Amino acid sequence: MHLSVGLAASGLAATTALVGGLATPGETLAYLALGTLGSLLPDLDADGSAPVRASFTLAAAALAFLAMFLLAERFPTVAELVLLWVAAFLFARWALFALLTRVTVHRGMLHSVPAAVFFGLAAAAAAHRGAGTPAVAAWTAGAFVTLGYLVHLLLDEVYSVNLFGARTRRSLGSALKLWSRRGPAATLAAYLAAVSAFLVAPPSGPLLEAVSDPGGRGEVWQRIWPREGWFRAAPCPPPCRAQRTRAERMTSMWARGSEK
Repeated sequence: MHLSVGLAASGLAATTALVGGLATPGETLAYLALGTLGSLLPDLDADGSAPVRASFTLAAAALAFLAMFLLAERFPTVAELVLLWVAAFLFARWALFALLTRVTVHRGMLHSVPAAVFFGLAAAAAAHRGAGTPAVAAWTAGAFVTLGYLVHLLLDEVYSVNLFGARTRRSLGSALKLWSRRGPAATLAAYLAAVSAFLVAPPSGPLLEAVSDPGGRGEVWQRIWPREGWFRAAPCPPPCRAQRTRAERMTSMWARGSEK
């Protein structure tokens, strides 16, 4: 459920970013993956049930790919990158997650809003300072992680309510929370972690400039719903025509080379 809904929510948000001109097709796929990964992160504090193990495995694979991409320029050979991926996967899947399950309690502060903020800020910092991603794209990547994380927490709260029987489970309020009544130390640690991640996050100036641009917001809103009728092909703008011209020229060159 978490994986399916997280994938759907991230896909909708990524599609909006793509159609609104806020992301390239490559960035859209990355945002989709990050949002889906974020929807699995809250259950890092769960036990070793089969769904949780599957989520751990998927998250470990995603983290291993992220580590491999960050080190791709330093270690340019395929053999080195494959070994790095294997090492990162084994570390994340067995060492890191085993440590988390020992030191955390299910529905603890990992199931909270400050934890969602922390993971989003950490992702933005890793994308900007580790991979050299521009500030706005890095902030967007972090926003997708937080989006997926919050979708997971919201689903947990919805599951805590029996709509047909008008009853609630004891888990109500244990996911989408701002603090933990049982663990003030864990609450303080979560907020300190979020503040620390914010201090190393990308500069916020480019993000604020992009968000405050009325033209960009207007473009996104105009693309939400078809105004000229359904499934009518949009006219190809000059950059699109230029890309088509280059593609046609390359195709022609390839055909002539094949004839020779």
